Amino acid sequence: MIYLIAILAALVIFLSFSVLTWYEAKRGTRFLEVLRAHFDRQVERVEFILAHIDLSAFLRETLRHFAHRIAHDSAHFSLQVVRAIERFLTRFVRRFRMRQSLDVTPRVNARAFVKTLSDFKNSLKTVHPDVDVR
Repeated sequence: MIYLIAILAALVIFLSFSVLTWYEAKRGTRFLEVLRAHFDRQVERVEFILAHIDLSAFLRETLRHFAHRIAHDSAHFSLQVVRAIERFLTRFVRRFRMRQSLDVTPRVNARAFVKTLSDFKNSLKTVHPDVDVR
């Protein structure tokens, strides 16, 4: 049964081809000319590639490029993850330190410090009086 189907399919394809070439010869134009021209260019390109390119070297180079790209993308992704974690931890530590510094810092009287500096400055003036240089 399969042989009969294969023979009938081949016969139908041959008759279709014959009718198509007869129709094109009678009309003087190609049927679906733009589509067939595009398909012809693609077939010529594939034939050229198969005839002139070393497929094993091409495959090896393609796999090397693919492995390089995967390594680059994974390194880039891991760097982005590390930077995101770093930003999160930096914010967390900054917030924690701000809370610590606000809660722990003792209240120093700034007025006493300013008074000490003023007294020191005045003592320097008494020890070294202003000299008028003329």
